[in-house]
Amino acid sequence: MIKHLRVPENKAQEAKSFLEKLQALNDSFLPIKKEGHILWPLNFEVDGEIVECEGIKATRISRDYRLRLPSEIQNLAPRAFDIFGDIAIVKLPEELMEYSETISQALLDSHKNISKVALDLGVKGDYRIRRLEMLKGKSDFVSSHRENGFEFTLDISKVYFSPRLAMERKRIYDITKSEETVLDAFAGASPFSVGLAAKGCKVTAVDSNPAAEQWSHNNFKLNNVSKLNYNFFCSKIEDILPDLPLFDKIIMNNPTNSLPYLQELSKKLKSGGLIHFYKIVEKDEFFNVEEHLGPDFTCAFERQVHPYSPQSSLMVFDISKSDSNVQKTNQ
Repeated sequence: MIKHLRVPENKAQEAKSFLEKLQALNDSFLPIKKEGHILWPLNFEVDGEIVECEGIKATRISRDYRLRLPSEIQNLAPRAFDIFGDIAIVKLPEELMEYSETISQALLDSHKNISKVALDLGVKGDYRIRRLEMLKGKSDFVSSHRENGFEFTLDISKVYFSPRLAMERKRIYDITKSEETVLDAFAGASPFSVGLAAKGCKVTAVDSNPAAEQWSHNNFKLNNVSKLNYNFFCSKIEDILPDLPLFDKIIMNNPTNSLPYLQELSKKLKSGGLIHFYKIVEKDEFFNVEEHLGPDFTCAFERQVHPYSPQSSLMVFDISKSDSNVQKTNQ
């Protein structure tokens, strides 16, 4: 008999992410779908509704690349890494650099959809570009990435794109009405904008990186988005802001440097509109919207998008001009 965490189907992916972060998910067994709920098999008991039942043994080979590593580095190797198209992007601490070849090969052997492994040296500069070093495979950082029914092709070493925001982009897509006007203030390769413009929204995407302009136009075209539904401006947001109208939605996906722009961008929000504000929040830090924008603005919703470091998380705050209760969830 195996202990399982029982959650409603609409909370299944959220629960899976939570269990994976705790390393509580037992991937030797399969999840069980039963009566509108999902039962996730556990390595150990966690908070929540626990059900003990016969587990369904997984027959597929584990995709945990660490199982292919020498025993002395299995527990040191990072569990999490990003995948953009056919490129795995991994961060390695200094003590593991001598094993980079071994780790790269283990990733390739465990994930047949990957043909390259790149070392993540951090996001730097005004353009928020990842500094990457190819560890394995052809030294070409262009790839095609599919998520939520859309395709994005770009050079991940020259323009900002975070694969880890796929669920967040789906959330924004789902809660945005097709007739709304949207400002994507730090667009990068325009993954938010492409989906919303394809839905019928009138989108204004802005980014100062010329490579972002190139790949954004490519991605709008790739996804058959009408030119009537979007404009892209290669500019700093503060330079173009005075000439822009009011918007129903404003997306501020610049989490390491979003706060200095919040007050000015809030002036471009229509009454009843929403700002989707992304920020790196330190552990035990409390972000109070009214401290920065005053009583006309409230936090309608907040959630942890994903951990950013051992002491911080990427958070999203949906900021509205209308009153509403704050809801909190974790991903």
